[in-house]
Amino acid sequence: MEAILYIGLAQAFFAGIIIVTRKPLTLANKILASWFLLISIEMALVLINANAVALYSLKILPFTYGPLLYLYALFITTEKPTFRAHHLLHFIPFIAFAILSLTLINKPVMRGTEGFLVADRFISVRIIYAVSFFISITTYSILTFIVIKKHQKHLKSLVSYTSGNITLQWLLGISITFYLGYVIMFIFGGIDILMNFMPFDPYEISFIGLTIFAYLFGIFGINQPVIFTDFLQSEPETSAPNQQKNNGYVRSGLGKKEALRIKEMLLKHMASEKPYLNRELSIIDLSGKLSIPRHFITEVINRYLHKNFYMFINEYRVNEVLQRIKDPANKDLTLLGIAYDSGFNSKSAFNNVFKKITGHPPSHFARNR
Repeated sequence: MEAILYIGLAQAFFAGIIIVTRKPLTLANKILASWFLLISIEMALVLINANAVALYSLKILPFTYGPLLYLYALFITTEKPTFRAHHLLHFIPFIAFAILSLTLINKPVMRGTEGFLVADRFISVRIIYAVSFFISITTYSILTFIVIKKHQKHLKSLVSYTSGNITLQWLLGISITFYLGYVIMFIFGGIDILMNFMPFDPYEISFIGLTIFAYLFGIFGINQPVIFTDFLQSEPETSAPNQQKNNGYVRSGLGKKEALRIKEMLLKHMASEKPYLNRELSIIDLSGKLSIPRHFITEVINRYLHKNFYMFINEYRVNEVLQRIKDPANKDLTLLGIAYDSGFNSKSAFNNVFKKITGHPPSHFARNR
């Protein structure tokens, strides 16, 4: 276990250093670097406790892991993230247990699972600690899941393609794995408390998980670009009066006559210029070409075409594929090759959208070429 702690400590520390030296240093990356630093400190304290002197009776740093995971997800999926005072409220449990730990620093409050249910004067502290930690990990894992899913839904009003860098599917997978690792630790801990036959301290499972977590999160976190930078830098500086949030998009007070005019402009542009052939087309691209604020375009697509930007663009791509399939000049091209030429950026996106729009998989049409 000491070898794992040393490996995890080194990985977390150097991952934090690499991330904090990246440019630009975003708020999300500051949160991630802080998290790695706390993981390395936690592992260092465990090593010191085991080999030198007991520094504290309760392991309190894990109470920061859930909030930091949630804040990282929140800030990386926000166009203009700002750390505000109310974000500090997420760390109240950590602060409370830190104070409690200092008051009980020389007391035998907790020694792993050994004697957890012994009816001494600290049993209530142990139970409250364990329940609070489980609630913290569960709550923030759920909040992170919700934030990522909302982000993925929001992207469909901004871009016409899918990409691991922008959908944060990697973060969703790691956060689920992170939570399941702690659930397994709690299960083994409960078994050991009740039956006392585990050959190891179940808490050690968390260090194995954190070591793996630090490695994976470091790889993906270091390579994660700033999602909204390109959008915000290229967006025309236009605005709409009286903006109101409605059904996932901005209601701008756009009149029906103006909306129908924008709709006509948009459909003509799609037919004549075929911007959907650009595999990374975003609503900001259309906004710039048409000199129309993106929230106007979003509102028109949502209210008058009854779909989101993602499906609006990909319907054109599917129709382009169907037309090219019928063209004898393309008989030697593979269906995937035609899909790429029609604006799709991946096989999975093509298959999913094609079946959703036509009701049949692409292979159904390929057989009838």
